[in-house]
Amino acid sequence: MERHALALKTLGHPERLRILALLSRGELTVSELVQILNLSQPRVTQYIKSLETAGIIERLKEGSWVFSRIKRGNAAISALVATTLATLPPHDPVLESDLRRLEDVRAERSITADAFFANVANDVGTLGDEYIPKANIESMLRKMAGKGPFDNMVDLGTGTGRMLEVFADCVTRGSGIDNNVHMLKVARHKLAENNYNHIRVRQGDLTTTPIESASADLVTLHQVLHYLDDPQSAILEAARVLSPNGIVLIADFEAHDQEDFRAEYAHRRLGFENSDIQNWLTNAGLTLTRVETIKTQSIQPNVKIWQGGSASTGRSQKVNL
Repeated sequence: MERHALALKTLGHPERLRILALLSRGELTVSELVQILNLSQPRVTQYIKSLETAGIIERLKEGSWVFSRIKRGNAAISALVATTLATLPPHDPVLESDLRRLEDVRAERSITADAFFANVANDVGTLGDEYIPKANIESMLRKMAGKGPFDNMVDLGTGTGRMLEVFADCVTRGSGIDNNVHMLKVARHKLAENNYNHIRVRQGDLTTTPIESASADLVTLHQVLHYLDDPQSAILEAARVLSPNGIVLIADFEAHDQEDFRAEYAHRRLGFENSDIQNWLTNAGLTLTRVETIKTQSIQPNVKIWQGGSASTGRSQKVNL
């Protein structure tokens, strides 16, 4: 009762409602909110702290940046926030002005992100479409996952958030975890640009994530394991967050002998055997249920997709290797 009353009291302020309306469109930093709201930083910071104390929003620190976003987890508060947002006047001149300035902020982000995209596109340390048939891989991932819908997707090592985009239309909510702040800036730009408000990314170690145990019915690791010193640790984390009837999809190179991948592309591991993945899944309490191979150029290693899940899912039979 007291928390509910505090939330109602906190929302009863026009400037806090402006902040809530903006955060419903995606995560923002204090400096971005200051720019949009045309208020002083101390005032904005005070409003954010009030909203955080009431359990309405949360703050997330990534390097030197701190993002504010609407908090999930408390059903009563979430319902109150949703009702408040739904009843805000759609053509209020103040809110409309805020949204126009939000687009200006996103445009500034876009300039930075586009420059980064250009660097990635020209980076010799990146394997491009000429080597990896991305469309074929993404199509197979969707096919193996099934139609869904999935209540909660977690993408470990999300990078620029591509897997979250691929599955965006069949998940109720999605979370991406990555340790690279620069890649997450790109991911945020792409997701905001496409209005994927049900998807979030955050910085973190993909082997020890803040994701709740047994909460995800779809977990993906796309071209991630070959960078890791200990790939099994990532699979153990995938198993921890996977719900009892969930699916884990792992896309990576099959075992190969292209030693130049270590120097040119910073790969720690030169692909994986089916037995590698099967053993790691077994050690994590999961079962390997399906394996598909995506052919690449003859001079490049093929990509494999391994599907795992609980032995009791009934989605598919255990693979005989």
